[in-house]
Formats: sequence, C-alpha cells, structure tokens
Amino acid sequence: MASSMRVLLCLAVAMLPAASAFAPSSFALRGALGTRNPAGLCQLSMGKRPLHTSGEFTVEKATPELMEDLEVKRWPTWSTAGTKYKVGEKSPLKVYDMNELSYIIKGKMEIESKKTGEKVLVQAGDFVTFPDEFACYWHVIEEIEKHWYLY
Repeated sequence: MASSMRVLLCLAVAMLPAASAFAPSSFALRGALGTRNPAGLCQLSMGKRPLHTSGEFTVEKATPELMEDLEVKRWPTWSTAGTKYKVGEKSPLKVYDMNELSYIIKGKMEIESKKTGEKVLVQAGDFVTFPDEFACYWHVIEEIEKHWYLY
C-alpha cells in the first residue's frame, strides 16, 4: 500500500466515533512519508503494544491478564472464511508489509516460513507476531478467526 494510502487509512480509523469498538483511545501519526517502515508512519494504540520487538515471527499462549491489558476484544476481527486461505490447502506466498500482532480466537493452522521452511502450529488462544517483511505460507487446518492490529 502506498504511503499516502496508509495515511488515509490511519486518519479514517482515527475519526471513528469514540463509541465504536474499533476507535483508538489514542492516535499517533509519526515518521516521514515514504519510509519503508510503516510503523514509523502510522501507529494506532488501544491499550495494545507489540509483545515482541525482535523482528522475529513468534507464537505464545495468551493469558487472561495479558488479553485484558492489551484490550484484545476491541481489536478488529478477521476470518479465513471466503478468502484465499482455504482449509486443507497451502496458501499463496504471503509477505507482511507491516508488523502484525494477532490473537487467534478459533481455528488452527501451520505457518511455514519461506526463509527456513520451518512449520509452526498456531491455534486458538495464541498470540502471533508477524514481523514486517516476513514471508510465509499458511496451511489452514481449521478455519481461522482472529483479532489483529498493525504497528
């Protein structure tokens, strides 16, 4: 997505009514336009923060305390239903163009790193950190529903 499109998206989210489930409690637009690192361009905060800043793909079990602290239930929701991520099929290559933290609400999949070939099981109750520029394939075992946010 072009830098100007990211700015428009960030501004649109910032203008959501405060009563909206997706309305950020604070909004910061920082960094210079045209930078490769989108985290320097737009960061939305709803009590959420990165769990990992190492730039590595990580999976960890969620705790009720961490879920509450990060306000996970206020994050947007997405599902593999009706998408290119089909149960039982290897997905096309996905390369993340932003950092993403996801909480898996339901389902199960294997994430295969293009770089290493390593497969990691991701399932309901997991926090998953997808770093910027991470290239992978999804092997959906059970339809995925997740909360997510970009940073």
